[in-house]
Amino acid sequence: MELERKPDLDRVLERFEAWWHGAILDRPPVTISVRPDRPPRLPDTPHACLRDRWMDVEYHVACAEARADVGVYGVYLAETFPCYGPGMGPELAATVFGCELRFAPTTTYAIPIAGSCRDILGMQPDLDTPYWNAVRAMTDLSLERGRGRWLTALPDLHTNGDLVAALRNPQDMAIDCADDLEGVRLACDHVTDVAYALMFEDLWNRIAARGQPCATWTPALHAGPAYPVSCDFICMVSERIFQDAILPAILNEMRYLDCSVFHLDGPGALRHLDALLDLPELNAIQWIYGAGNGPAARWIDVYRHVQATGKGIQLVCEDTEDACAVAEHLKPEGVWFCPGGEYDRDEAEAFINWTARWAAGKQ
Repeated sequence: MELERKPDLDRVLERFEAWWHGAILDRPPVTISVRPDRPPRLPDTPHACLRDRWMDVEYHVACAEARADVGVYGVYLAETFPCYGPGMGPELAATVFGCELRFAPTTTYAIPIAGSCRDILGMQPDLDTPYWNAVRAMTDLSLERGRGRWLTALPDLHTNGDLVAALRNPQDMAIDCADDLEGVRLACDHVTDVAYALMFEDLWNRIAARGQPCATWTPALHAGPAYPVSCDFICMVSERIFQDAILPAILNEMRYLDCSVFHLDGPGALRHLDALLDLPELNAIQWIYGAGNGPAARWIDVYRHVQATGKGIQLVCEDTEDACAVAEHLKPEGVWFCPGGEYDRDEAEAFINWTARWAAGKQ
């Protein structure tokens, strides 16, 4: 398919398909932000409260339209493309089990409802909620307004252990891990079994019906179902607890998908890296070292370890200089460059050209 501002989208998809499988075409994928000529003219829509703003379907899609028109990235170079991901915050999945949301300016929080992890075993998902219906409506309207202009992505879905933590409360779930580890595993398995495919397919089927590839917040592309699997809660638990109680649900999610990248968030989660790398179903790692722990060049041993197991890397780094410093220690197959910051077009194109020369010189 083609987009007005990204006519080479099919080539972008080809580069990502190679990346998912640890290969490379002419060069590695690159996602890079180019400074826009002017800021987007976002709609000036008054809202009485934060909840009204979060739930305003027309407002959110109008914002996406304004960003796509000006190019929130200025221009869309390399594997950068116009995209809008409807969402209701990271704990949206908890709302289909009955949670209400508390709204903040830039995120939302689920209000826990489970008295114990075993209480979750009796819960069944219901997609007919105000929050899920709002995301459905955003998806449908984005697909209509964005046809030929931008891609509509799947929302941020924190599932498996993160979903249980949202229903239970993270601190209480941590206590459950000590007092009733079997109950934690049962809860993680339950929410995955009854809700993951239900939620994913409800939105993915709408997107696929319009002939679009699968896009998410990462933002990678794949022709079929693909997703950044995650569990931020694992930074709070030991290797044994992770492998016994949470990893089975994560593995079930990966088996449902064509391709997956694991969002490994923060140094506290690194203890679980080997267990993840042992999974043949996993394609790649997105290592997020977190504020105050950069640059990426501090973590070269982590990237090399990932590559040694045959997995791909989404290289999220400080800037292009940081990306180059890490790349010198890596092979090009399976590397996707995502430097932070914004760049003039000439600077961005120079970096993209450098990645092609780097890859050619390494092969």
